[in-house]
Amino acid sequence: MMQAALSIDLESYWHAELLRRLVDRNSADDRVLPATLPLLDLLADRGVTATFFVVGEIIDEYPALVKRIVAEGHEIGCHGYTHRPLWSLNETTFNAELSLFTSALRRHLPGVIPRGFRAPTFSLSPDTAWALAVLARHGYEYDSSVFPMRTPLYGVPGCPPRPYRPAPNMIDNDPAAPIWEWPLTAWRIGPLTLPVCGGFYLRTLPMPVIIHGMRKAMQQGPIVVYLHPWELDEETPRLPLSRRDRFITYHNIGAATRRRLEKLLEQFDFTTMTNVLALRGRDRKVRVRS
Repeated sequence: MMQAALSIDLESYWHAELLRRLVDRNSADDRVLPATLPLLDLLADRGVTATFFVVGEIIDEYPALVKRIVAEGHEIGCHGYTHRPLWSLNETTFNAELSLFTSALRRHLPGVIPRGFRAPTFSLSPDTAWALAVLARHGYEYDSSVFPMRTPLYGVPGCPPRPYRPAPNMIDNDPAAPIWEWPLTAWRIGPLTLPVCGGFYLRTLPMPVIIHGMRKAMQQGPIVVYLHPWELDEETPRLPLSRRDRFITYHNIGAATRRRLEKLLEQFDFTTMTNVLALRGRDRKVRVRS
């Protein structure tokens, strides 16, 4: 049974939280196409489909790219319209973001209805749990925004390791919750939590640790990993950052991360998040057993 989902957060490099205030978007080279097209070629060559959580601005700026993503069997999810984190929004402005995303899809991909959402910067937490009800009103069936440990920017330590219906504290299961939450994957070793879910951790942790941790996590439920196309792009512009932020943002991006992704594609049978949920006995409404 297939239990591994691959998710791609499709955005410009300047959408990253540590960069978004530093880039003049009017003059910057966003490199969306040079970063994403080789990734699509790689997935097509390996026969892998993924869930692309797309920033709505990308749909409007690169409709042909997003049409190719759909044509090749990938799933489209929402990553906001402007990539603003939930902590900078309220129910009214978040509702507007989702409406803008829906409008972009209708303009360029009529008939495509997103089931899943991922909050920019994993910004779903007890303080922003109000967003789940807004997502449900827009017809979303699952969310994948909870990071399973606390970092300086985000995270919900103690969240379940598998899809669940989140209570407002984002930890307990609530059968009455409006939609399902699928947290990013972590390997839990006693009191320790090791994120083996992609992104910075894919670029940084030793590959044997990542692969072993993912296999261990699969024993508790389906796993999901993520990455950004700009992490595979050697030409992603390097901005002047603090030593810590430079390491977080740029360590191993380019060919090194592509090789790591290729290794994962060899080790795991990846597909879209919706496909994994369906293969685990969910019906068209993406129902998940508690």
